[in-house]
Amino acid sequence: MTPTASRLKARLEERRLWFANEWFYKWHFIGNDGPVTIDSFDGREIRYGGIAFSGTTRDIYWDAVVRGVRKEINEQFIWIDAEVRRYKRDVAVVAIDECAGLLAAFVRSIRRQAVAKDRILRGNGVSFPPENDAGLWDGTSDRDIVALADALKGALPDDTALPPTGEPDVPVRFSEKALTLWNGHQWWIGPLGLLLGLVGLISTL
Repeated sequence: MTPTASRLKARLEERRLWFANEWFYKWHFIGNDGPVTIDSFDGREIRYGGIAFSGTTRDIYWDAVVRGVRKEINEQFIWIDAEVRRYKRDVAVVAIDECAGLLAAFVRSIRRQAVAKDRILRGNGVSFPPENDAGLWDGTSDRDIVALADALKGALPDDTALPPTGEPDVPVRFSEKALTLWNGHQWWIGPLGLLLGLVGLISTL
């Protein structure tokens, strides 16, 4: 697994836990007297209190979770794009394919969580209805993710070998630049220095 895919795996696991322990968890409290605030993934917040999980409330739940998954896909692809620009093209292609597989698995995981939580929220604590996936998951399928990965690969330059694979882009110090300049041009810097010295000597005569 490439370093980029390893880092993405950790990022996605963190996001999966956030959905499980924060976002889905908050929906259990919408029936309480005090309002609970839930991210709607469109720059606004959902605020519910003393309300049942049915009808419009359930529709909002499904709209929000699908929107959140789409947002994750977009944000992670932006991150992947920045990461693979440090690699040679062949390594970048491998990294993108690995990352696409990880993203597809992440989406399936969040979708399973959404269905399971929906079933619990529609129940009465004792009995629960059958599972029902009510989300409109356009743009989040494995095929959609592969299409985005292919578009990213198509946008890569022919050679993306800025630093070698996995190494950071370390700024070159001035002393190193000066040494490089000297080594590359000493054939004329030496004679020029001698000539300037002779001119200075003659001017003192």
